[in-house]
Amino acid sequence: MKGLDPQYYQHQIHLLLDPRPVQKRRYHMNPNYAAKVKEEIKKLLRVGFIRHVRRATWLSPIVVVPKKNEKIRVCVNYRKLNVATVTDSVLDTVAGHECYSFLDGFSGYNQIRMHPEDQEKTTFVTEWGVFVAEVMMFGLKMVPATF
Repeated sequence: MKGLDPQYYQHQIHLLLDPRPVQKRRYHMNPNYAAKVKEEIKKLLRVGFIRHVRRATWLSPIVVVPKKNEKIRVCVNYRKLNVATVTDSVLDTVAGHECYSFLDGFSGYNQIRMHPEDQEKTTFVTEWGVFVAEVMMFGLKMVPATF
């Protein structure tokens, strides 16, 4: 999937003044999900949505959400990062209008690249290593405004 050309737009994470980076430990995983999560991580690596890193300033754990069809969704718990992220009032400016338009595409958020300077903030930890997001990930505070 090609996605949006980074020369036109990349998602940035603007932090509050002097935030203290948070490093959370990984959560214990239900053994029934381990193989599925590992396969999902491999898929994200293969398509270039994430990459392996050795060190991280910010570190968030993953959360596994079971779907009704017995598949899983792997999410990153970005709560601590989101607390340190500046809230942009872009979505507030559309409140009260008569008409809205919403677009949805396959893996929509993943079509927008993370700004290289902000990728480190998206680092997450798993049983199989530490990874950083190269594309916009679900769970980050301002991604709906960017999308």
